[in-house]
Amino acid sequence: MEVESEFKWPKKGDRLLRAENDWQRAVKFTEHKIARHVHIWAGYMQAGAMLVERCQSTDQLLRHELVYPILFCYRHGLELAIKWIIDQYGRYTDIPAEDYANHNLWQLWKVCKKIIIELGSDGDTDSLMAVEQVVKDFHDLDKGSFSFRYSTDKEGASIHLPNVPFDLTNIRNVMEAVNNLFTGADGQLDHNSSGSD
Repeated sequence: MEVESEFKWPKKGDRLLRAENDWQRAVKFTEHKIARHVHIWAGYMQAGAMLVERCQSTDQLLRHELVYPILFCYRHGLELAIKWIIDQYGRYTDIPAEDYANHNLWQLWKVCKKIIIELGSDGDTDSLMAVEQVVKDFHDLDKGSFSFRYSTDKEGASIHLPNVPFDLTNIRNVMEAVNNLFTGADGQLDHNSSGSD
């Protein structure tokens, strides 16, 4: 694969989305709402993992830049996983229909966990509690999906994040396990609710 070394600069005629007929290079948006949600969820989780891999194979300084998009990707993937469970399976429980179009992971998780327990729990509370701790960790770091996207809040005050070194590989491994739980829960809840429609 040839690497382009030309310094890129905007030029007349540049467009963000350009048609491409070569299916080896082309990409297309998914039109179906449900499939798109799953692609976005999976894409953010995979992007986080790929960025961690990139940090492990390159110079030390890059990780200090990529930590923010890594954590944003994982946080957003987690939010989408939680919302998937709520959107797909909440109607099969006694949970009141409310507007869950917010970014409060802790509030969303409480609803999601109740759905998982009511519809599909196999008694593996240890795994649910482990995921709950990760959700709480993310919520404490970034209550409104803002901390990894900007350096200041809406009032211009610095966003404070922990000033300690941490292990990016651990983040990837933990988030892979968390994502596996949501994928498994989706399958189990789908099976358990399939006769309810």
